[in-house]
Amino acid sequence: MFEISFRNESDASAIYVNMLKANPESDSILSLHKEKIVLESKDTHFYKNTFTPVLKKYIQRTKEKEWILHVLENTFYFKEAEEQEQILCILQSILLGERSDIPNLPSVMQRGDQLEEVIESFFQKPMSFSFDSFLTFRLKEYFENLQVYVEAAIDEYKLEQEYQSFVHQLRELLATTESKMDELHLIYQYQFDFYDKSFSHISKSQLIKYMNRTHFNNYSYYIDSVVLAPLVSIAPKKLFLYTDNTDHQLVETIRNIFDERVVVLPFQYFGQNKSKID
Repeated sequence: MFEISFRNESDASAIYVNMLKANPESDSILSLHKEKIVLESKDTHFYKNTFTPVLKKYIQRTKEKEWILHVLENTFYFKEAEEQEQILCILQSILLGERSDIPNLPSVMQRGDQLEEVIESFFQKPMSFSFDSFLTFRLKEYFENLQVYVEAAIDEYKLEQEYQSFVHQLRELLATTESKMDELHLIYQYQFDFYDKSFSHISKSQLIKYMNRTHFNNYSYYIDSVVLAPLVSIAPKKLFLYTDNTDHQLVETIRNIFDERVVVLPFQYFGQNKSKID
């Protein structure tokens, strides 16, 4: 017989209901007494096929989030709910393996196996135990490993905040800069090349002449002098960007800065439009 006591009645109730849903036809005797679950079963498969998966899922979906929010607020001092939610979204994408470009992170695939192994090894014989003590002591290493991902999510959040600030400042600068061209054509295949409305190539020396360096000397972010600085200095009323690599970071940044001013087209459209002028 297992007796599992809980600090919070809501935890006891949720796990009890989930166990009933997971195996409604079981012969095991399962009862809820406010903050305690009592389980009597001779079915060894019940523990492996019902008890362990239910406990694992509840820890991952509920207790992990509670722990993460506590760490964000008390260790890293993110007090605002909006900040916490944004970091949680980033963390979720990391744990789902959607941000594989972040270096030096342990494999997320091992986390579920680690949790399952701890649960199964702990519940090999009948006992009475505290669910909260189990989380604190038996899963100490598991939660310590989770903090590595939390710290990575915080770093990604800070980078994204810096990027948004960078884009915002350039948009403000663009809005206050007088347009030097009504129309500008920018192509990106292997490098970025500028063309005027007549599809005449604009050389690097010409681009430099357009640049107003006083805009960027005291700027809080580095602005490259090859693409962004000339673009913002020229401040075209309409920008046509031709590329097949729409996922390129700088392409995305240009779209964010120029917003309604920019039209992104496939690379082949540049040749077609240029031939109309020629």
